Amino acid sequence: MKILLNVMLVVSALTELQAAAFLILGPAGLSSAGSGEMWSMHYGFAVLAVASVSAWSWPHRNELLVMKTVIGILLVFHVGLCISLFLAGDQFVGMLIHALIGAMCIVLFFNHRSLNKPI
Repeated sequence: MKILLNVMLVVSALTELQAAAFLILGPAGLSSAGSGEMWSMHYGFAVLAVASVSAWSWPHRNELLVMKTVIGILLVFHVGLCISLFLAGDQFVGMLIHALIGAMCIVLFFNHRSLNKPI
């Protein structure tokens, strides 16, 4: 389970850092300042916050209470975004990526007690 936790944290961080960069620097990001169409940039900074969850929690991977909370936050984010992308129907790859990370979070959330065991 600890290997799955590490993989999930890294994949989540990398996915969200890339998304944040695209949203902040993309056509509806910084370049549209003042036009009232900057929703992409605003969401990009929110995504950056989600990406930072993995970085902030990385040193605490052996603390069960911290990891259970982090896994729960990431579970809600990734599963919720997967559902949103499914309903929108226009970003199949993004939906699959969030489904995969969400599935990892679900497995980790319901098996979080095994995170206290040595590898």
